[in-house]
Amino acid sequence: MTSKRLMHLTGFMLYGPAPHTQLSWVYPVEKIRHQWYEVEYWEEIARTLEEGLFDAFFFADGWAGGGEADIRWAIQFPTHDPLTLIPRLSAVTDHLGFAATMSTTFYPPYMLARKLASLDHVTKGRIGWNIVTSINDAEGRNFGTVLPPHDERYDRADEYLDLVCQLWDSWDPDAMVMDMENKIFADPAKVHRIRFKGKWYSSAGPLNVIPSPQGHPVLFQAGASDRGRDFAARWAECVFAAGGQPEKTLALRHDLAARMEQLGRDPNDLQIITACGPVVAPSQAEAAERAAEISERIPTEAAVANMSGHWNVDLTRLPPNTRLSELGDVDGTRGMVELYRADGDPTLADVARQYLNMAGQEAFVGTPAKVADTLQWLFEDGRIDGFQFSPQWYAPDYYRDIVDLLIPELQRRGLTRTGYTGRTLRGHLAQNTPN
Repeated sequence: MTSKRLMHLTGFMLYGPAPHTQLSWVYPVEKIRHQWYEVEYWEEIARTLEEGLFDAFFFADGWAGGGEADIRWAIQFPTHDPLTLIPRLSAVTDHLGFAATMSTTFYPPYMLARKLASLDHVTKGRIGWNIVTSINDAEGRNFGTVLPPHDERYDRADEYLDLVCQLWDSWDPDAMVMDMENKIFADPAKVHRIRFKGKWYSSAGPLNVIPSPQGHPVLFQAGASDRGRDFAARWAECVFAAGGQPEKTLALRHDLAARMEQLGRDPNDLQIITACGPVVAPSQAEAAERAAEISERIPTEAAVANMSGHWNVDLTRLPPNTRLSELGDVDGTRGMVELYRADGDPTLADVARQYLNMAGQEAFVGTPAKVADTLQWLFEDGRIDGFQFSPQWYAPDYYRDIVDLLIPELQRRGLTRTGYTGRTLRGHLAQNTPN
């Protein structure tokens, strides 16, 4: 069975020892070629992703962490600044896009607009912005401030996006003429002050960066709450969602489509990409053995510490048999909490056993053919547009297995591209049919 659509693929990382899956940095020492803090580690990943014809290398980010559990197990701590990596990685690749996470709560709008426009130039049109409003009170404490309430963060973000988009548009596309004979660099009539003044933000403009190759970076977003979906419907070009259940993805797609139509946007302008971290091996037995090792290496306490950071609740102080219904309102990633609540009323220990651990999901563990069956089912029955891969072990080797084992099977089925047809990240995401 083949598809008329193409899956979009991104690789997910933090600039740290491990992304979502706890203790994925634990690996046989003799197999480690480069450590996570060495740039060669990241160059190898980027080259591998481009070899696999991925759309983008996606970097999450955050400024929290530092608790005892975070330090002991490297639970999304430490995290270095991924913006410093992207220029280097774009220089060793030709097509791979890059998505950077930047917070509307902590970056001044003008600074963010300038950095991303500059990165779009450096990468030759391959930059995207993962828009976050920040979820963890510890981030606020690191900046000497208090996070606004959940919905207010999105209210501020709406105004923030309005401002940065005006800054990106403050130069007309043909404003820079570089007329050597008449000594005119740019036409002043085509470079505009925006004189923006909102409830929370203001800027005179114009932006002091010339129009970038894409004009605007590609806008990614992951909010799953009701307010987050309103925000996505207004601004996002690509939404990240929890994966695994086609009916929930279809419901999300229909919901976002209705919201977009109310705002006058075409629902076809939005892509939905879901998280995955399959364990792929040449044989089912080898994959099962590896999955068991992954699950066994993760202490319950480490998983609960990871949940605490995402949910903005110190769950480590609660008994493991505490049920989610006992938590009340959660000010962090509400959509993630509701996802688990929808499956009954599990305890913290129940959730911890499977939290962000694809090795615990049998459908994602197996041979390339078996895992491809699962992804194809989600892609076609759930109308998912693609998948964001999160490594379950030493990332350079994890992505090498994905590219060597899984990608050829997906290509054989006509589900992923066999070559890049564009040069920009937005161009990659627009490629929906085989070349």
